[in-house]
Amino acid sequence: MSQQDCADSLREIRRAEYEPFTALKHLFLVGDLKRENPHPFVRDARLELLLCFYQPGDDGLPHWHRDVTEYEIVIEGEVGHEDVGTGETKWFGPGDLRVLPPGICTRRIIRVPARTVAIKVPSTSEKVFCLGCSRQCAARVAPCLEEECVSQ
Repeated sequence: MSQQDCADSLREIRRAEYEPFTALKHLFLVGDLKRENPHPFVRDARLELLLCFYQPGDDGLPHWHRDVTEYEIVIEGEVGHEDVGTGETKWFGPGDLRVLPPGICTRRIIRVPARTVAIKVPSTSEKVFCLGCSRQCAARVAPCLEEECVSQ
């Protein structure tokens, strides 16, 4: 599909262009995506902007980022985030903002349908999952097959 590079002119992606793809769990609108995308997006290495559409059971695998800060605001539903290191889960509802700094291992928990808007700074596909993690962690998930991890 069409891709635009971030430039010094007004860019747009109209709702009608991405709405047919809202069945995807993560709909990337802006980022430095290296893979093919079925819908339009704007290429920009500074950040990722994505819409997330979750159904109950769309829980994530424990992971952390070395250099990425994640910001996520819940639009509809409820999203839980477990701090894997402490075992504490915080729940976020409509209008709540979650800020996750680099280095915190987390896991998403979804028990009701939810919709969020997320920003990741900078844009990178790098995630550290249990299989590739060198930390000593009682919550380690094994085995974590690489293809399963990438799809989360």
